[in-house]
Amino acid sequence: MDRQRFVRILWLVVGIVVAVLIFVSLISGFLEKWLWMNQLGYSSIFWRIAWIKWILFAVSFVCVYFYLWINFRIVKTGPAGPYLQTLTFVRRVGKAETINVRHVANKVWEAAYIGMSLFIAIMFALSFFPQWDKYLRFRWGQSTGVVEPIYNIDTGFYIFQLPFYKLIQESLLVLAFLTIALITASYAWRGGFRINENRSVQVERRAIAHLSILVAIFFGIWAWGYYLDRYELMYSRQGVVYGVGYTAYHMTRVSLWIMFFASIGLAIATLVNVFLRRFITLVSIVAGYFILYFIVLIILPAVIQAYWVVPSELERESSYLANNIDLTRKAFKLDMIEEKSYPALTDLTLSEVQNDKDTIDNIRLWDWRPLLQTYRQTQEIRLYYEFYDVDVGRYHLADGYHQVMLSARELAPSLPPKAQTWVNERLQFTHGYGLVMNFVSKQTGGGFPEYVIENIPPVTSEGLDVNQPAVYYGEKMPGYRIVTTKIKEFDYPKGNENVYTSYSGKGGISLRGFWKRLLFAWTQGDINILITSYLTPESRIQIWRRVRERVNQIAPFLELDYDPYLVLSDGKLYWVQDAYTVSDQYPYSEPYASDFGQLNYIRNSVKAIVDIYDGSVSFYVMDPNDPVLKVYRSSWPGAFKDLGEMSPDLKKHLRYPQGLFDIQADVYRSYHMTDVQVFYNQEDLWTFPQEKYAGTPVRLMPYYILMRLPGTEILEYLLMTPFTPQSRDNMVSWMAAKCDFPEYGHILVYQLPKEKLTLGPIQIEAMIDQNPLISEQLSLWDQRGSRVIRGNLVVIPIDNSFLYVEPVYLTAEGTDIPQLKRVIVIAGDNVAMESTLGEAIAAVFGQTPQKEVAIPTPAVENNTLVQARDALDKAQQALEKGQWQEFGKAMDELQKILSGRQ
Repeated sequence: MDRQRFVRILWLVVGIVVAVLIFVSLISGFLEKWLWMNQLGYSSIFWRIAWIKWILFAVSFVCVYFYLWINFRIVKTGPAGPYLQTLTFVRRVGKAETINVRHVANKVWEAAYIGMSLFIAIMFALSFFPQWDKYLRFRWGQSTGVVEPIYNIDTGFYIFQLPFYKLIQESLLVLAFLTIALITASYAWRGGFRINENRSVQVERRAIAHLSILVAIFFGIWAWGYYLDRYELMYSRQGVVYGVGYTAYHMTRVSLWIMFFASIGLAIATLVNVFLRRFITLVSIVAGYFILYFIVLIILPAVIQAYWVVPSELERESSYLANNIDLTRKAFKLDMIEEKSYPALTDLTLSEVQNDKDTIDNIRLWDWRPLLQTYRQTQEIRLYYEFYDVDVGRYHLADGYHQVMLSARELAPSLPPKAQTWVNERLQFTHGYGLVMNFVSKQTGGGFPEYVIENIPPVTSEGLDVNQPAVYYGEKMPGYRIVTTKIKEFDYPKGNENVYTSYSGKGGISLRGFWKRLLFAWTQGDINILITSYLTPESRIQIWRRVRERVNQIAPFLELDYDPYLVLSDGKLYWVQDAYTVSDQYPYSEPYASDFGQLNYIRNSVKAIVDIYDGSVSFYVMDPNDPVLKVYRSSWPGAFKDLGEMSPDLKKHLRYPQGLFDIQADVYRSYHMTDVQVFYNQEDLWTFPQEKYAGTPVRLMPYYILMRLPGTEILEYLLMTPFTPQSRDNMVSWMAAKCDFPEYGHILVYQLPKEKLTLGPIQIEAMIDQNPLISEQLSLWDQRGSRVIRGNLVVIPIDNSFLYVEPVYLTAEGTDIPQLKRVIVIAGDNVAMESTLGEAIAAVFGQTPQKEVAIPTPAVENNTLVQARDALDKAQQALEKGQWQEFGKAMDELQKILSGRQ
């Protein structure tokens, strides 16, 4: 075999191998996703999305390829120019061979245009492949019942139909332009354009006719674009109004009609040129068209805006501003907000506070940031567990209705180095275990949280049951795991022993059969799945174990809140993932830059419930009237459950999502102003207040609170935030969203009197800093082997007044276990800091003398912490030596120290 042939064969083999690898990667990912979706019961979603993707790909590919192929064939069938000649040259010594250059060039050109047609068609098909959601909305979109005021068209046209029309129009326009460019180049290659001796360009009449038709098609598509641009004015930023303003309505709208008819006229004129076949005529018409475009769409609107609208802008734009305000409020559901007055009195009394005992008992003293660190130090128990986040909720406990904080004890991202074997990481350490729950307002004597649920196995004295504490699915569960194998799974530690279990749930995909093991060995990049001897016919592989990732894989058409939260209901653990339907095409609505990208319409239409043990996912409808959700319910009739199908106990734990509330509050800062003149002048613009954390001013985030609203006797769970005026620090209003049914989602805004000062959070922080007793104590603590952390400032409305509460934590140097040591309370002009909330409330109302608390030395104040540090040192030394029994004893000792059971 000669060298040249060997190289050709080698390249062929390499090409085949690469093609096979690409095919296997595509098909394996497809099969993996199908098996997973089928196991969860959502194969209908998988197949519909897959079919739509491939149909869009196939249709766009076929249409584009044949359009280009037909045009190239027209060029090919025409006569070639005279510049390609038959040449003769010597190929080898002593013999001449005649080569027909024209024939060779034609073959090259034919192969080139077929290749170019395929390449462009594939590129267009790939651009349509991910547009399945636009097609879904186009196909199943319905009316919204809201009509915009300019064209009197239902807003559903803008959300569902217009985006797909624009996709088609813009794609066709690009295709038409590329075709003109490629066909022009093709005629030039074949000699259809020639430069004469007098340097003039001579164009074949056939080429002129063909290009005239293509230009006519181009301007016909362009005309359609102008027609659609009339509706796109609903997203115009011309002038002070987002949407159609004065200039857009009176000039740009008319200009678009002019350009529409001009484009139609130009298309007709180029078709006439098929018969005239004058190249200079075609060029002149196109040049005149673009001059017209420059005048009517650029110059005239700019002149009218600058010299007619701007000098009398409020008068000219008032009605259009009213449209923007009205439709923005509808798009973000601000039109449903109930506004009330709140007197914000400063004469709050101790008796009024005592009469609202339930609210006081549920004031959140534990900031999630130091609390998370306390959880990690005191309740992780073993190195293979980790807490990632702290959620808040409310539960009916043995002694009443309480707000609590809780967190799941998830599997750590990695095991200790010596334990990092494949069997341990994939078969034995498969899940976390249980949860921790504490009262938001209670503490033990050492400044630690008072637990409702703690330890392993879960221990509680409050009447709660945890029947299935194993955590197989969480917020940050690492990698895949295989369950129900010949290896028993580590369940939880018990003294010096370990308890093992075997998974009995339905979570995961069956690995029965060689082909499934081969498939997952490929997709997970792990050959051990294929060759291990520990698998049984009942073994199952669990993938996509993170909550947000799991829900997103099933329903990529929903946007997900950044924080799923943990719920204990009827003895089982669940994750609740809020899901949103969004659009950026709601007419006249102001765009908002969110974590999901830019949007101007949002609804919290779905709650996804993920079983923490078996990974099953259920979607419950929260807003059956949402037109966007109706699209998906029509597409997949059985995928979404009515809220009435949710268990009553689980339903009690649902809460209004902070992500949506944050967006609504942010938009409401401006759009609470419904008077056009006030809105235009931005006279009453609000902003979010600031507080101090770790000595730095930060935004006061919305927070959940269990309280009685003014004038009511019912204890309600609310999500609330205060507002301050722009560039001012005083409080001007507060917003609250109800979380309890039947009024779930109802939002109230209490506006404060404008004629008097109501202190805002950062002003309260200043009062604390300026109090000499508190300032001195905190400064001394912060210098004597300890670090002071001032937690979230909480604003609590009580009986038409405000009570402000801020916790103070202390962390000893060398340990990182924050302890709640003081509580600061502010009422009116009075500030008090005491060891407990009750003492601070009494002190702020003068019931006990406000005394200077003796500042103990760190050695005395942090005796518990010193003992805890010693226990941690013992545990670390045992871990380094691999002495697991000693490690367990040290961790048990630490647990006893921190829980006060020495």
